[in-house]
Amino acid sequence: MQKIWVSLIAVGLLAFSTMSVYAVTGFSDLNNELFDKAHLKNILKPATLHYKYKKQSFIDGDREDTIDVVVTNIRNTGRRDTHFEFFTGEHNRPYQDRNNQQGNGIFVLYLEFDIRELDRLTGGDWAYFQRKIRWSLSKGATKEEIEIDYQGKKVKAVQYTVQPFINDPKNARYTLYASKYYIFTLSEEIPGEIYQIRTVVPDGKTWQEGDDVITEEVLTFDGVSYETETAQKK
Repeated sequence: MQKIWVSLIAVGLLAFSTMSVYAVTGFSDLNNELFDKAHLKNILKPATLHYKYKKQSFIDGDREDTIDVVVTNIRNTGRRDTHFEFFTGEHNRPYQDRNNQQGNGIFVLYLEFDIRELDRLTGGDWAYFQRKIRWSLSKGATKEEIEIDYQGKKVKAVQYTVQPFINDPKNARYTLYASKYYIFTLSEEIPGEIYQIRTVVPDGKTWQEGDDVITEEVLTFDGVSYETETAQKK
């Protein structure tokens, strides 16, 4: 049942992305950046994208882990095959490969993980959280142009912030997470373009950098290694 459940979450998110591809108007910049963009176009030979996960939580403890995205079969069409080593050891999740892709599927799988955690922590309905997140992505987010550090230099990036549940009339049943923030940072200077996905559960209804939080989870791009390299980054 576990594998079927995870797959159903994926199907919902990917079905939404299929809708967005054919939509002419009505979808946000964030939706287009995540679902419609060819993030993998700057991967020109087989490579592994390394991501570092860090969680700090007063609810169920702290944890650090890694996620690797293995990119192979570089096509002239701009499409690639992708394989995911999603967490390690007992936390590993056996997601299916995503082949013939233009986009970096790391964000879809990470949102699956997030939805499942919300379901676990609230005893709620994963499909409900899925709908709220996907529609919030379609409607828009606060957008900010920033700079990030990459390979010892500053590069341009765009950061989007959204609160999917803040205006939900039913959020009293999951009050602790009603103000949860989702922060997406993307840069064309980063291999795979998705630099960071960050979620924050604030200790209150609003939050800004430096405020106390109940839970913070961050997935950050940590480098790339190529098939020809003998030392792969772990």
